[in-house]
Amino acid sequence: MTKTVCIETWGCQMNIHQSEGLVGLLERAGYQVVDRISDANIVLFNGCLVRQKAEDKVYGRIGAVVDEKRRRPVLLGVGGCLGEVRREELLRRFPAVDFVFGARGHSGLLELIEQADRGIRDAAIDHGPKLFDEVPYSRSTYPTGMVTITEGCSNYCAYCVVPFARGPMRSRDVERILDEVRDLVAQEYREVLLLGQNVNAYGTDRNDVGSFVELLRAVVDTGIQRVRFTSSHPRDLQADVFVLMKELPSICPHIHLACQSGSDRILGQMNRGYTRREFLELVSTGRKVIPHLNVTTDLIVGFPGETDADFEETLSLLDEACFGTVFAAMYSERPLTKASHIPDDVPQELKSERLHRLLDRQRQIALAENERFVGGEVEVLIEGVSRNGAAYGRARDHRTVLIDQQLEKGQTVRATVEAASAAALSGVMCPEGQGDYQ
Repeated sequence: MTKTVCIETWGCQMNIHQSEGLVGLLERAGYQVVDRISDANIVLFNGCLVRQKAEDKVYGRIGAVVDEKRRRPVLLGVGGCLGEVRREELLRRFPAVDFVFGARGHSGLLELIEQADRGIRDAAIDHGPKLFDEVPYSRSTYPTGMVTITEGCSNYCAYCVVPFARGPMRSRDVERILDEVRDLVAQEYREVLLLGQNVNAYGTDRNDVGSFVELLRAVVDTGIQRVRFTSSHPRDLQADVFVLMKELPSICPHIHLACQSGSDRILGQMNRGYTRREFLELVSTGRKVIPHLNVTTDLIVGFPGETDADFEETLSLLDEACFGTVFAAMYSERPLTKASHIPDDVPQELKSERLHRLLDRQRQIALAENERFVGGEVEVLIEGVSRNGAAYGRARDHRTVLIDQQLEKGQTVRATVEAASAAALSGVMCPEGQGDYQ
């Protein structure tokens, strides 16, 4: 019988990319990857543990597999950061789970599946001796290809489970990275997204790979049209990244710089390693070098002990930083973290109220920022077609742009911006040969 596998993924771009690796690994071993659980005899959930909501989504989907198991034989594996940390707990709590795989060591997945097929339930997590588990990738995100440059994190922020799920920060070999980018160029990918929990720390754990700036320059030299990277930690980001961004137009003028709070007191309790003033100075430095730099961020509301005054400082941070986009979430206790030992004393209703206030304020700021582009022109890399038939893509600074014309994925066009919302720019394609890119 053909072995068919359905993979569902939650969480960050790192998880999405690792699922591409799972697909490549399984296809090379002769498995057929399908889109629906009903068509699969093996189901893999690549889960996230960063927030409770993401964890709960995986648990909810287990029920769909239970229904399938009542009708026919189906194997279920749960992995990713969720599998790495929960491990045996998943097997105890959910009889439908046949095996657990982790956020690392994916080369051991095939053995886990074979064991499960023989009726052996296991939560073995094989990290192996390598810094990186190199697997073939079956890519699904054209025209952007994701390439991992670091894994793990060594910062141990008080709320964050990543160091426990993915281990300490590890830098990948330069040639492995560049080979992957060259392969993207050969396949006519237009953009590379360099991935890591803390890309700016690249090379700080090794003396044989150079610095993040040196890596960026080498990636540009491959000839890829656009270069992006995420995520950046304010503690490790240096001004030389902005200088290189200005020098090399292939590096897009966008940086995702997670702040998490506008309150120095809360930042200290979070163990973030910088102050509000230092964060804003970093943003200011970037915009002095690149005036049109788009800065996006992550924010947490309702961290233990957060007062009304602390939250007001986070609101005022929005006004000072003028973020293009904010990814905000209510605090939820995560296992193994330092904050899990602190009483979660902000009521859920208050967390929800603060989240809505923050998002409402950010929408106003994002609308004002986007309206500055009306009447101007932007370079757009087309990523797909929306439900109403309009093409959509990204400007070089990562803003979403809608163009009500039929265009192909991977096309790079110039567009005149005619309207703006808080979420996107809207425009029409410029006549050929007109306008400057931003």
